Amino acid sequence: MSPGSARGFTLLELLVVVVIVSLATTLSVAWLGGDDHQRLDAATERLHSDLSLARDVAFLDQRIIGWLADDRGYRFVTWRPRQDGDGWDWVPLDSQRLAPQTWPVPLAIESLSASAPSAPGTDMPRLVWWPNGEVIGGRLVLGHGGTQRVLEVDALGVNRITAASQP
Repeated sequence: MSPGSARGFTLLELLVVVVIVSLATTLSVAWLGGDDHQRLDAATERLHSDLSLARDVAFLDQRIIGWLADDRGYRFVTWRPRQDGDGWDWVPLDSQRLAPQTWPVPLAIESLSASAPSAPGTDMPRLVWWPNGEVIGGRLVLGHGGTQRVLEVDALGVNRITAASQP
């Protein structure tokens, strides 16, 4: 066999194949991202962390902070006087530490919370932290696809996370 007739793949061809396989693997992992139970667990852990941070921010910044949620995500608000001086309103919290979040999967949220005094014409937060460290808490139930995660929030902050299956 002469040197010119040798057959095989060049290093460049092998590198192109490796890059294509790597991209395909990366994209498939990103699109799949685990099952819904793992996503629900991740969302619950993230929420647990953010609720603990909200308690700390309320105490350190000496402000009242509330938590609003729907099936798309959640955000934090603060209780501030109106510009005209005629009452108070819940307004979006201007903090990078507690930025609005979206759920990784659509969630049903149940709130079995103590109700705080409501302000007319405003959305009332499900949880409220006071500057002294106390919280108007309760029980948050996050559900998706027959699985539930429960966050128990006591008067001093997030107490525990439990898992429960729907009947």
